[in-house]
Amino acid sequence: MEMPTNKRDIATIEYVESKTKSFTFTSTVLGVNLYNHIIRFDNCIFVVISQDNTFSCLSVAMTQRNSTNTIASTIFNRDPDSRSESIANILIKSLKISVPIYVSFNANIENAGLKCVISCLIANFKSHPELINYSI
Repeated sequence: MEMPTNKRDIATIEYVESKTKSFTFTSTVLGVNLYNHIIRFDNCIFVVISQDNTFSCLSVAMTQRNSTNTIASTIFNRDPDSRSESIANILIKSLKISVPIYVSFNANIENAGLKCVISCLIANFKSHPELINYSI
């Protein structure tokens, strides 16, 4: 009796260089020192803004498919405010990127200081184009 032979596809594994990049900087807004971490993954950007290097909330913003409109949502948050969602939404609109941006904001800063926080983030993104340019 002859054993049937199985035709198997041979898979080849190719090394793909990750596009993950990160950048860390500190800033001071209204007398509060902030630790800022920006991490660009292959398919999203992750931003952590923290007064004491803790992570306590997360929001996401992204552009809608085939549109210039954006959507933003809080994924989780211990506090009733939506500052991380606002920051994510403003960043996605200002930077005009096509990948989702996740933001965690954990600092005791008055709402008047948020404009400064966002301006500082945008300036750092623009001074490091490798963080938002996905063709590099």
